[in-house]
Amino acid sequence: MLCAGMICSVALCAAHDNIKDIGGESEWKTNISRGAAAVRQDVTDLYIANGLEGDELAVVSAMTLGDKRFIDRSLRNEYSRAGVAHVLALSGTHLAILYFVLMLIVGWSRVGRFVIIATIWCYVVIVGMPVSAVRAAIMLSIFTLTEVLKPGSDRLDVLVTTIMIMVLVNPRIILDVGFQLSIMSVGAIIVICPLLNGLLPPEFHSHHHYLSKIWGMVSVGLAAQLGTAPLVAFYFHSLPCWFIISNLIVVPLTTLLLYGALAIVMFWPLSFIQLWLVKAVGLIAWVMNFTVEFISQLPLAAIDGIRLSVLQVIICYILIAVLLKIIDYLQIKI
Repeated sequence: MLCAGMICSVALCAAHDNIKDIGGESEWKTNISRGAAAVRQDVTDLYIANGLEGDELAVVSAMTLGDKRFIDRSLRNEYSRAGVAHVLALSGTHLAILYFVLMLIVGWSRVGRFVIIATIWCYVVIVGMPVSAVRAAIMLSIFTLTEVLKPGSDRLDVLVTTIMIMVLVNPRIILDVGFQLSIMSVGAIIVICPLLNGLLPPEFHSHHHYLSKIWGMVSVGLAAQLGTAPLVAFYFHSLPCWFIISNLIVVPLTTLLLYGALAIVMFWPLSFIQLWLVKAVGLIAWVMNFTVEFISQLPLAAIDGIRLSVLQVIICYILIAVLLKIIDYLQIKI
C-alpha cells in the first residue's frame, strides 16, 4: 500500500499546477494545460456541430469534460434540490466506466492495467484535474497497483492513503468543499453500504436478484447522502428530500450518457454515426433534465434555510457514527 501510495504521489506531484521550478512555472505544464483546453474545446465544438445545445449541452459538457460554463444557476439549483448535483461533477462513476471499457479493450494483464491507469490519468489531465476526478484516479491507481503487488487491498485503506497523498501534495485542499464532499461520500459508501445491505436477509439477495440490485442502488444513494448531509447543510443551507427517487432514475441515465459520450469519441472519424450518437446522448440529457426539473418542483423537494455551526456538524457526525454502531450491533446479535 505504501509503495502504491508513493508512486501515485509522484505522479500527482508531476501534474500538480502549483509546483514550480527554479525559473518559474514549467513551460511543459503550460503546454499541457493549453493542449487539454484545446481538446475540451474540440469536443465541445463537436457537440455543438451535431446539434447539441441549451441545457442538454450544459449537462453533457459538465459530465464528460468537466466544463460547467453552460450551466446556469437555475439548472444547478434544480439538480441540487433533486439531490443529484453530484452527477454534474466528474467523479468515480465517470472513471469507473472508462476503466471498464478500457479493460475490455486491452485486457487484464499487468501491462494492460498500467495502460488503463495511464489513459485514465490522461483523461483527468484533459478535463482539468478537478478534485473529485483526481481523488478517483488516485484510488483506482492504488487499487490497480496493490492488485498487482499485493492482491486483496481494503477499500478504506485505499481511501485513507488517497487522502494522505492529496493533503501532502497540497495541504490547502483540506479546505476545499469539493474535496470534503467527495471524501465523505466515498467513505460513507464504503462504510455504510455493507450495513444497509445487511438489513435484508441473504435469502432475499439470492432469490430476488433484480430487487437486490435496486436496493443496492438505494443503499448507495442513502449512504452518500447520509455521509454528506451535515456538510451540505452547513455549506449550502439546504437538504433534498426526494433524492432516493431521483437517484434511481438519474444515475442509470448518467451511465448511459457516459457510455454514449465515450462512443462519440471512439467513432470520431465517422461523422454519420457520430451525428446519431450525439442525438441519442442529447435525448438522454433531455430526459434527465426533465426528470430533475419535475422532482425539484415536488412538494417538500428540499428543506431550505438550514443553519449549522461547526460544532453542530461535528455532533451530527457523532450521532451518525452512533447510529451505524447500533445497526452493526443489532445485525451481529440477529
